[in-house]
Amino acid sequence: MSNKAVANRYAVALFELGETKGLVNEFEKDLLLVTEVFEQTPELVKLLQIPSLPLAQKQQLIKQSFENNVHGTTLAVVLRLLERNRFSVIPELAPEYKKLNNEKKGIAEALVYSAKPLSDEEQNQVAAVFAPKAGKRALEVKNIVQKELIGGIKVRVGDRVFDGSVKGQLNRLEKGLLAGN
Repeated sequence: MSNKAVANRYAVALFELGETKGLVNEFEKDLLLVTEVFEQTPELVKLLQIPSLPLAQKQQLIKQSFENNVHGTTLAVVLRLLERNRFSVIPELAPEYKKLNNEKKGIAEALVYSAKPLSDEEQNQVAAVFAPKAGKRALEVKNIVQKELIGGIKVRVGDRVFDGSVKGQLNRLEKGLLAGN
């Protein structure tokens, strides 16, 4: 089974548990913290990969690292992943969990491509305009600068693309001229 599939299973289980306990957002923050620690300390990952290091010592190391910083349930999930030698899915667990949480809240991630960086106010305007078009309550905007767009913006929400860029308009004009319209 792929890491993404395993991460999704654990994310779904933790999310359902979070819903019953009313701790969905807390678990999300915990997973982000755990992921950040694993990304910023590759030494920890290398240590956990040593086959000769007993599982009990690895678990103790994880407990010392996270015990006072994350909820007990989140810690239990991390320990379970370690026990089953699946801790390599941890970096994929937080995004999968966040997707589930955002879906429940009616929030989607929007990739907004622009020729220049957008201000916070412009990003908020894009979110306000495109959230209803995408059928969501709100959008989390991530701005990506692509100078070749010349001007305007291109918005991607899931598999839907709204192209209002100058480059997109020129491409559509070219296709129309070539088609004889």
